[in-house]
Amino acid sequence: MTSPNDARGEQGTVLNLLCTQQDDAWRLYAGADWMPPHLQRCFDEHGEAYPVFLDFEDLERYMRKHGLAFEKRETKRGDVELTARDQAAVELAIWLSMALASGFRQGSSSGHVHGKTPGAAG
Repeated sequence: MTSPNDARGEQGTVLNLLCTQQDDAWRLYAGADWMPPHLQRCFDEHGEAYPVFLDFEDLERYMRKHGLAFEKRETKRGDVELTARDQAAVELAIWLSMALASGFRQGSSSGHVHGKTPGAAG
């Protein structure tokens, strides 16, 4: 029996993130299809992480260096949706983990995450 975070069904591994800009940072919303445990710890019980500082150009260089494609869709409001499949999903998770780990995160009594969390670049 597999959990939704371990699911690798017929469509393979898929990591989907919605990034919405809020002040100088991004708020990330994770899709529930798949997420490795080391990345799952960076998100709250609602699948959100904030504040996160991301450099999308760095992500594009990282994925190109690994020869992997991912989907990046920008909305009219300035939100960014990232979708990666199979090995690209694994590499996106690694890149995001490095971005989140480059700073600190501290939880408050309300369960929300506060404090600066620099990503791949500030």
